[in-house]
Amino acid sequence: MAEAAKPPDFWAWLGAAISLVLGLWLLIAGLRTLPLARGDLLVADHVGPISYSTPLMRVSSGRSGSTTYRTQDLWLVAIGGNQQINYQRLYRPARGLWVDGIDRLESGQQVRFLVDPHHRLVYEATSRGRTFLSYDATAETRTSAAHRSLLFGFALLAGAVWHLWPLASRYWRERQGADAPAP
Repeated sequence: MAEAAKPPDFWAWLGAAISLVLGLWLLIAGLRTLPLARGDLLVADHVGPISYSTPLMRVSSGRSGSTTYRTQDLWLVAIGGNQQINYQRLYRPARGLWVDGIDRLESGQQVRFLVDPHHRLVYEATSRGRTFLSYDATAETRTSAAHRSLLFGFALLAGAVWHLWPLASRYWRERQGADAPAP
């Protein structure tokens, strides 16, 4: 009587593939979240007073549903190192940060913003020696988010390897056994 064929490990392969894709996605997201160096940011000068809005942002927080936080929308024009002017765009501080005191600007007071035009993110805001938002606070927030994403990405990749290793080794053993000449 012939030995019954083993059912395919479809669910194990599928789970490992999903873990692999999610792990790679989180690694890429973590690398993209790392803060830019201060020298790579563009300058956006604005003369006060500045108009801004404070929308309520809703984000998913996994099993517990969604959470909300308030942010600031600032319309700024950034100027690159080669004096290339970017069009007026909407910029926001990093999640959980606030450009404090921007509502108390005097008429004609100049504010210098350091911004990332690709992520439309405000890293720093200063005026007359006063710091409204520091580069260090933004970099710390972005670095902590990046490290969290990288950690979960590596964990998912390790789980995928842990699931794939026995499946792949069994597959290669069966394949080598099938290719071996019969005695």
